[in-house]
Amino acid sequence: MTSAELRLSLPVEAARDALTTVLTDQGFDVRPTASGSLEVERGSHGAALGAGAFAGQDVAVRFAVHVTAVDEGSLAVFEQSTVGGVRRDAAETGDVITETARLSGARLAQQGLLTVAAPVGVVAQPSSAAMGFAANGYPGYASTAVAEPPIYASPQPAPGRTNTLSIVAIVLGFLFPIGGVVAGTLSLAQIKRTGEKGRGFALTGIVAGAVLTVVGFVAALAFVVFAVFGAGASGSDPFGLSQDGEVTIAPDEQAAVDPSVLTVGACLDSLPGGVIAAGNVVDCAAPHAFEIFAGFDVPDAAAFPGDPAIEEAAFAGCEAAYPGYVGASYNDSTLNYYFVGPTEQTWASGDREISCLLFDPATELTTGSLAGSGR
Repeated sequence: MTSAELRLSLPVEAARDALTTVLTDQGFDVRPTASGSLEVERGSHGAALGAGAFAGQDVAVRFAVHVTAVDEGSLAVFEQSTVGGVRRDAAETGDVITETARLSGARLAQQGLLTVAAPVGVVAQPSSAAMGFAANGYPGYASTAVAEPPIYASPQPAPGRTNTLSIVAIVLGFLFPIGGVVAGTLSLAQIKRTGEKGRGFALTGIVAGAVLTVVGFVAALAFVVFAVFGAGASGSDPFGLSQDGEVTIAPDEQAAVDPSVLTVGACLDSLPGGVIAAGNVVDCAAPHAFEIFAGFDVPDAAAFPGDPAIEEAAFAGCEAAYPGYVGASYNDSTLNYYFVGPTEQTWASGDREISCLLFDPATELTTGSLAGSGR
């Protein structure tokens, strides 16, 4: 009777599951028995066995796999079943069992589930004196096993060789952090399979890549937060205007009241200082940022009415004048406006005027007047 052994680095139950998977992949029907063994069978319909040289042959075979616990994990013994028969002679069935064990061992070895390599043993028929049960609980047999080459080989480390991907991982870990993490992870998988050196390099690439990725993310987040809140604190935009729509007037200066500056239809440059002065007036035919489309005074009062009151008066007055100048209502227009009005400092000097400044948000500078454009 033919017998073959595999030694798995798994407990018995897990070993049975792994064996069931590799045998099923080879086209066998596998059934657990009450004794804990696996009953393995291939039908007689001429289907391929998927077992090396016996693929495609019309061989009906049944054998058992006994799995027992040993010090290093579990021992799987492939041997011909005593239940049922075979369509061809026992020698051919034994060859199928041996080849099946060999192929199963190779697949389990690829998964790293075997211990040291174990040879296939061909065991002679049992003698009448040896029909008792062996120490492992299965029938014992007289005669010695004839050793054949191992049915699988454990991965052997390449002496002195360092895994190439581990070197790539440590380089990328500092130059391209995400790449270092990916390459290091793949390298560890290769090293486990091939036994090469370089585990330290791979781990360094992973750690460096992960740390630098986190640092880069935090730095980018801090930059965005600083940019957003910094802009908010400055209260300005690219035009040098306050976010509430006012052009900033320096505390020690009055808003210009020269008609040549604040006359409706006058065009102004980009107001780099946020202060309207005569030097800001440009020809509307030249590139300019703003065009004054309305101007009016707020009601006089001894005390400054406050910024909210100035804003309310400016929005109401500017939007009322908007359609008449542009040729379209504010809500239907693609243009926009800011206003310049008195501050608490200029109010004390008699400033009561609000001027409405038209601009095109789609471009930084406009050439030609926007009056009557219908935009």
